[in-house]
Amino acid sequence: MGNRIKLLIPTGITSIRIILAPIFFLTVINNLIINSIIIFLFAIITDVIDGYSSRKLGLASSKGAYLDVTADFILVLAAFSAFIINGLYPTWLLIIIVFMFLQFIITSKFHITIYDPLGKYYGSFLFLVILLSLIITNPIIILILTILIVLFSIISITSRFLFILKHKNDIN
Repeated sequence: MGNRIKLLIPTGITSIRIILAPIFFLTVINNLIINSIIIFLFAIITDVIDGYSSRKLGLASSKGAYLDVTADFILVLAAFSAFIINGLYPTWLLIIIVFMFLQFIITSKFHITIYDPLGKYYGSFLFLVILLSLIITNPIIILILTILIVLFSIISITSRFLFILKHKNDIN
């Protein structure tokens, strides 16, 4: 099988997540919780499979990684937009999530890899928050999750910033 055809496998699997995002959004805003959970779990499975298949086929690339992160971001954006419309989370939380994605993309363009021990788990953490938010809508739990997102974001951005300061000569 040629590399071009093999490349379609992980790219196609990643694209499924992008296609699922608006469907997931609609199920969440219409309070179709079981459907939302099923769609979200399927999306998470595609995230695992696309990474595995790209490594197994020897097709891991920075373009593929950016597509994967973008697909994750679109899914997270769809989820939190729906949660905000339903009144579960405050609008400003979406601004933090968008900021975190943008700073990741910008700092990923540097000549050296930015070491952010917490940041590499940020997307997984947000996926867990989304799943918990679908299952548990208790206001106290949602408040705790909101605080955890803010804390996780602050720690991650601080870690990235400190790494950049420490290695500023290597970045340019």
